[in-house]
Amino acid sequence: MSLSVLERLREATRPAHERLEERLDMLSKLGSVEQRRTLAAAFHRLHAGMERELAPWLADLDGLDFDDRRRSLVLDADLAALGATAPAPTAAPRPAGRAEALGLMYVLEGSSLGGKVIRKHAERAGLDMSGLGFLDPYGERTGQAWRSFLAVLERECPAQDEALGQAAARGGVMGFAHAEQVLLDGSGS
Repeated sequence: MSLSVLERLREATRPAHERLEERLDMLSKLGSVEQRRTLAAAFHRLHAGMERELAPWLADLDGLDFDDRRRSLVLDADLAALGATAPAPTAAPRPAGRAEALGLMYVLEGSSLGGKVIRKHAERAGLDMSGLGFLDPYGERTGQAWRSFLAVLERECPAQDEALGQAAARGGVMGFAHAEQVLLDGSGS
């Protein structure tokens, strides 16, 4: 039985995803304006750079609504609210095709699910939420946005096409490696 592209992505990226989540420890970085500013700037570098590389492959992809998913725009507003300007994007991995691009996008889109959870924890802890819109960019539409992304991913990388599934998984692995470099080490590809 063939693995779905989502199963391939989850399997291929699980170690990197868990490592990034543990090392980043987002909740500990939300306590002060300076920490939020640093975090928002790092996420802006990540998203802006990846969006630039993904656009040629995904901007016109039917059903994706790529421009509506650009989190760098939300991060511009977050940084302004924190008294900062947007930094230059970090050079991001170049996908070799649409399937790899979708794997990279999986990393960005998946972070909206985790961000929503982090935002809820921060709100419960009574933390100042200014400059943190990027954690929950879709608000009440998060589930819908994730499902529509998955529908495009499954359509473009069907389970019976192993080569496309493997390419998407490569993109996901590259995406997590890049996110780790930018968010933890402050560098990029």
